[in-house]
Amino acid sequence: MTTLQSRPPLFVTQDEHDRLLDLAYTALGREPGAHTLIEELTRAQVGIEAPPEIVRMHDRVTFNYDGSAYRDFALVFPNEADISARRISVLTQVGAMLLGLRPGQSIAWTGPDGRDHLLKIEQVSRD
Repeated sequence: MTTLQSRPPLFVTQDEHDRLLDLAYTALGREPGAHTLIEELTRAQVGIEAPPEIVRMHDRVTFNYDGSAYRDFALVFPNEADISARRISVLTQVGAMLLGLRPGQSIAWTGPDGRDHLLKIEQVSRD
């Protein structure tokens, strides 16, 4: 379970919201970021169309996480995840925190291990 610290507004399309919420509830207790994803989806602004600059599923993202740079990573569903191919599952803590953010936004949280984390979106691109 994460502790809310600093969470900026986020946006998710209705289609992605419904699909991801079902996925997260199904994965509770088995995937490390399922609870985090539910928290994020619960507070998200939901709409039919998303602004072009927000992180959506399958987008390529450049971001900083706890002081390390990650370039050109895709946010994907768990069955598509492969960190060596730069594909991060939305059911990880980092993946759940990427969803719905815009370049320039930062998000901070305390992970289940009690450690503080900080993630900042640098760039988003859509294939």
